[in-house]
Amino acid sequence: MKESFAVSDPFREFMRDVTAQLDWGEGALTGPDAIEAENCRGGRIEGTDVFRFVYAAEGGPFAIELREQQIRDIAAGNLSEVDAEVVASDQRVARGEPLLVWGEYDDDALRIRTLGDLSLALDTLQAVGNQMPLAIRLWTAQDDQLVCVLNGLDCALYVITSHHGYGTSVGDPTRTEMFELTDHDMGAIAVRWADFVPWRVGKPALMHFAEHGELGDAVILDGTIPSQLLVLGDYDREAELESRRAPPVEPAKSSLADKAPQGMWARRLVASLVERQLIELDDAILQAINARVALLLVQHGHDAQDSVETAALLAKEIERVRGVGALFATGGDLQIALRRTQDPPTQPVEVPS
Repeated sequence: MKESFAVSDPFREFMRDVTAQLDWGEGALTGPDAIEAENCRGGRIEGTDVFRFVYAAEGGPFAIELREQQIRDIAAGNLSEVDAEVVASDQRVARGEPLLVWGEYDDDALRIRTLGDLSLALDTLQAVGNQMPLAIRLWTAQDDQLVCVLNGLDCALYVITSHHGYGTSVGDPTRTEMFELTDHDMGAIAVRWADFVPWRVGKPALMHFAEHGELGDAVILDGTIPSQLLVLGDYDREAELESRRAPPVEPAKSSLADKAPQGMWARRLVASLVERQLIELDDAILQAINARVALLLVQHGHDAQDSVETAALLAKEIERVRGVGALFATGGDLQIALRRTQDPPTQPVEVPS
């Protein structure tokens, strides 16, 4: 239920900081923690022109949604009252960003600022899971937590902590086989194929979980958790962050590009374009260029081999990569280069003498 909120001096000062960031800062202030102060935090709701702030004050905390002009009016002293909603005492307030973890090292994690970054990271990890089974963990900003096991074109979802209930995804009960997975957090664990759902179902469920703390209607949970996973509920997002240096917020600065098969593909592709003088780039940051190209290949690489239009789109995206001075390859040129470099060259067979 919304009620009238009298703009206080601290909140007005915070709106001035928001206005300054909009005018002079970098980025669009997207996300629940895009800008923070001692008693207030918030940012633009992705895909909208609405900003949402959580303000801790007497009678609150308050959730306040504003459009940019309202923010500017408050900052200028022209607006003294807005609508607000009291955050219920049993409602968890978002703190920080959602967190995605896929390994034990500092760069085997990503703080999620946008759903686009999460989608890209999940697609990249699924490509890794096509080569070998992989377990990942996802926390929401409210500390809901799940484990996802990726294997081929399927995934198993285990909701460890959620206000909406916990449980294991229900797949095909006739798949009675199991396989063993070794993870740095869980150790060796036997995973049932009956828990697996198709990736085309699992990925949207993961995206929904990151926003809402539950998987949505497409995945059924059985209300149980493998006993070996129960201990993970003792480790919230803050505890995980304390165990490593601050994870990056840019997918290209994480280990995603190195772990995905597209990482080697990107290196071969860029080297081929250099050899054929179809690209000019800054050699000093070649590693960063390769990483960004690798993630572009996750998004467009396979489709671009069959579509000149997608290849032309990919060419434009590569040309915008920081460190690429010019790309002379047309969509057709790039399509040929993609096909030639997707697989590593075959080693010649030595003929015995």
